[in-house]
Amino acid sequence: MVKSCELCGAEADLHCAADSAFLCRSCDAKFHASNILFSRHVRRIICPGCKSLTGDSFSGPLSPSPPTTTCCSGTSSESSCCSSLDRVSSSELSSTTREKTKTSRAVVNKARGREKGVLVKWCDELGLDGDSRNAVVSLASLALAVEKPTKVILAAAFWFGVRNSPKKVMRPSLKKVADVSGVAAGMIRAVESKLARAVTLQLKRWRVDSEEGWGENENVM
Repeated sequence: MVKSCELCGAEADLHCAADSAFLCRSCDAKFHASNILFSRHVRRIICPGCKSLTGDSFSGPLSPSPPTTTCCSGTSSESSCCSSLDRVSSSELSSTTREKTKTSRAVVNKARGREKGVLVKWCDELGLDGDSRNAVVSLASLALAVEKPTKVILAAAFWFGVRNSPKKVMRPSLKKVADVSGVAAGMIRAVESKLARAVTLQLKRWRVDSEEGWGENENVM
């Protein structure tokens, strides 16, 4: 499955486990060079053939583009790096799908609980409590509703909550948010901009749906 770069949306070339982010080579070179600590993150290369992670990795600031590597041969129907999940039978997939359907709601709720726990922990580390913590967590949760959470998305959503919290709420700096989250400030800023646009669009959709719903009710009455 083709992965998209967290920052620009282009096809991703590598994955950074420390940031839980898929990145293209250009964005990786830009953001992992912004801080000596972040430059030490080990990034794994994505096979251009089967789009799975290969065993090749690299680290360092301003690293040259990693060589194009592949674990797939031109004649082989199965690649050495593809997960065994990619090769299960259709009956196994059907059984797995049914089981996932039964537990999906519980899994989602558990994941949301973990995400909220991380947001609250960051608030505590930054000295945000009471109304300040509630405002930041609520706004961050709103941002998380429009994107599948990763470590980068979680940090960006937290920054979204900080930036959009009421003026009377204490607002930590982006540097402090980057320090507690472990995600580069530049990456947080870039992803938060995307989240803000997505939230704005989602709010507009909700508003339109609400207005259409009221209109239908009035016609019925």
